[in-house]
Amino acid sequence: MYAWGDKELPDDEIMRILKLIAQKIHSTGMSTIAIITLETVKPLSNLGAELSRMLLSPILPVLGPEYNLFGDKMIYILQRRENIEKLITMIEEKLKNDKTTIEKDVESVNNQKV
Repeated sequence: MYAWGDKELPDDEIMRILKLIAQKIHSTGMSTIAIITLETVKPLSNLGAELSRMLLSPILPVLGPEYNLFGDKMIYILQRRENIEKLITMIEEKLKNDKTTIEKDVESVNNQKV
């Protein structure tokens, strides 16, 4: 049924892929926009997954087997609202960690004598 076989994806594989997606989004500096977009499309996640299967599935094999498998896994994972919520939480945690780091850097700069 799936590109990886008939079994459901294990939870550890789902979390690994969600962490990978969150890291990629965060590294591009698109965290805030991604959170807003994910919150907006979350109610339509199942419909979006079906449209992705219809529109992207014919293209993914052309990119190579690794993209085909990863694309199918992403569609499978993001069709569930709870996984989108987990992704949003991961991105928010990365933003919070950055904010804490920036605040510490600003505090250390302010405490230095010129």
